[in-house]
Amino acid sequence: MSRLSFYALLACLCVLGPFTLRAHDHIEAGVDPEDESRLGLAGPGFQLSLYVPRGEPLSTYLPQFPGGFYATELSFSAEGNVIEFPPGARTRIELVSVTGPQGASFGFWETGATTPTFTRPVGWTASEGDRPSFPVYENASGYGHIHGRAFTADHPGDYQIVFRAVDESATYAPSQPKTVLFRALSAPQLAIRIESGDARLTFSSRPNLSYDLQASTTLTDDGWQTIAFADGTGAVIELADPLAGRPQVFYRLVEYR
Repeated sequence: MSRLSFYALLACLCVLGPFTLRAHDHIEAGVDPEDESRLGLAGPGFQLSLYVPRGEPLSTYLPQFPGGFYATELSFSAEGNVIEFPPGARTRIELVSVTGPQGASFGFWETGATTPTFTRPVGWTASEGDRPSFPVYENASGYGHIHGRAFTADHPGDYQIVFRAVDESATYAPSQPKTVLFRALSAPQLAIRIESGDARLTFSSRPNLSYDLQASTTLTDDGWQTIAFADGTGAVIELADPLAGRPQVFYRLVEYR
């Protein structure tokens, strides 16, 4: 009789295949429509952060990302698509404060980084001597946006991250603070049973997310193979895997958008 080993569930925000691009959100910096003397920020106030296991991809824009965090790819831009482009401005985004689960921290990863560019613990607030920031613009005109950046959390839970836009050239006053809720979502739990020579694995799915069931007989990073997939509906999903011919097998569930 085959012996079945169960591997703790991991979750991953990823793309499948090296040439697939996952859509990501933009927050635009521009002229505040309520006060043209200052900058403004316009865009979504919510981001979903799923756990990326070590060695798994986050996005084709971030092939170097090592994993091991709850991660979100998010771009800040200055292009005049949502609010008016601020001529003469060289816009940066400052981190203002971090609120979230006790003992956790929140990080920003610049393009190409293999470790966080900066992290701040929950409860942190900017001070005169500590104002981490990153540029929005691609060139001296102040226009554009930069891909390949990530924001990460190291614990599950809700993080209220406050940003503001500032102008290096001082043409515009800083923007009003903008709060973005990053929800670091733990993976659903797998239940497992053996029936008629198959491993039967069930989990509670979530709408608008997709799932790959992966199996490995070695637990090496390159040993995982996708054996089944499903789109989340909010209902319980059951997936099966024949056990014949394998003395042991490990499973994990990959959750992604």
